[in-house]
Amino acid sequence: MKRRAVWLSLAMLLVALALVLLVLPLRQVGAAMPPVSRWGGYPTIQVMDAVAALSAAGVHAAIAIPTGVLNTVWTTTTAAITSPAHYRNITITGNDAVCLSKVSIIGTDWSDNVQTEVITGTGAATVQGQVPFKTVTSISVGSVAVPGGKTFTIGWGDYLGLYRPIAAAADVTQIALKASAGTAWIVTAAGALPAGAAVSAANGTVLPETTITAADGYMISYHASRW
Repeated sequence: MKRRAVWLSLAMLLVALALVLLVLPLRQVGAAMPPVSRWGGYPTIQVMDAVAALSAAGVHAAIAIPTGVLNTVWTTTTAAITSPAHYRNITITGNDAVCLSKVSIIGTDWSDNVQTEVITGTGAATVQGQVPFKTVTSISVGSVAVPGGKTFTIGWGDYLGLYRPIAAAADVTQIALKASAGTAWIVTAAGALPAGAAVSAANGTVLPETTITAADGYMISYHASRW
């Protein structure tokens, strides 16, 4: 009787194991996790409160442009750098029409991975980078033939970085806004973003409104493609 009970228990265990293998998807050991969940995405809410307005020199004060053939000589700065308080893009601002060289920004993303973005100056104007930075650790400025004492200042822009990646712009489903002096959130309809808002899935950024007003807050709802 005892032997029969043992065999019966073993048979039941094998049946249960077979059912588990039929229900769960088979996956190669060590294979990468699927890019999305079986439900089509990971619902995520990201709150960024009291966000500073765009600052042309918030990251670093004026850095002199070196002399040389365009972008052949570089000046690198690692001191006196202030990283943005919120995860967002970097800007460069020239003070003259000759400011046409490149600026290389090195820092980290939200997961502390090292990343680099090269932004090209367009003269006496602010150019917004496309990549969000959690920290900025190094700034390199390329040369122009006759800089004449011209400079770039380094700041932060209006594009906020998403903490988790998205597969498409439509994955950002809602942006709620809280005015700098307000206490209540202004919520848009699901699937409708505020006027002036834009999403870049490739860069993982959201422009929450046309320009960020100092101390505004944002609650961004989106479906992340990875947790």
